[in-house]
Amino acid sequence: MDAVVDSVEAAVERIRAEGFAVLPDLVDEDRLARLSEDSEALLHPVHTQPGLNGKPATGRMFKGLFRSTRAFDDIIVHPTVLAVVQGVLVGSTKQKANYLGSRFRGIQLSTAMIKDVQPGEDIRTMHQDDGYYPIPRPRQPLTVNTLLAIDPFAVANGATRLVPRSHLWSKPLEQDHDFVTVEMDPGSILMFDGSVWHGRGPNTTADRCRRALNLYYSCSWLRQIDGHYCGLPEGEVEGLPETLKALL
Repeated sequence: MDAVVDSVEAAVERIRAEGFAVLPDLVDEDRLARLSEDSEALLHPVHTQPGLNGKPATGRMFKGLFRSTRAFDDIIVHPTVLAVVQGVLVGSTKQKANYLGSRFRGIQLSTAMIKDVQPGEDIRTMHQDDGYYPIPRPRQPLTVNTLLAIDPFAVANGATRLVPRSHLWSKPLEQDHDFVTVEMDPGSILMFDGSVWHGRGPNTTADRCRRALNLYYSCSWLRQIDGHYCGLPEGEVEGLPETLKALL
């Protein structure tokens, strides 16, 4: 797939031009195994829209990830991910260390969750992630969403669908518009502008789930979706790495 890139600079360029990019092998097999285990310990059933057979379908999800566990912090602050996010939202991937000990300025973690598309789940209709910001389109990028594949992303198990260059549009999308499906291996990460129209396909398999770590970043002047400080034990924030604190 031509969405696959091999550098921060190439990812930033492609996200700005096409709206999305895939960085393969962000994490190795050992880290992926721990990611899978930690995700399974948190995921819980959620009711979704009617499934492929017209009956209520059950997916799995876990929201409020940051305030619940420290098991994913290293991925939240992964230098490649943050460099791409900053390159898209701020315009530089090489800031000096002058922001709370971190070179990543002007960006924040808006929300973090785990998602699992279960067998039998139907499509997720096309949508934009930054629609709640009342700023006319087209506009400068406000958010970057990411999906780190825990399982293979394939057409059969509900891989993400995106409409290339739709982040540059000013008008809504027709739901039957042409799209591309992002298939990728576990450990790879899909990164895309929050203005890109996207959804997912149906999971038509009998036994293959499609789990992903979903980290959503935004410009630091926007209000975050999650209140990351809420629910954290007193004093825990002070003990976090400076780069992580800078994203809160």
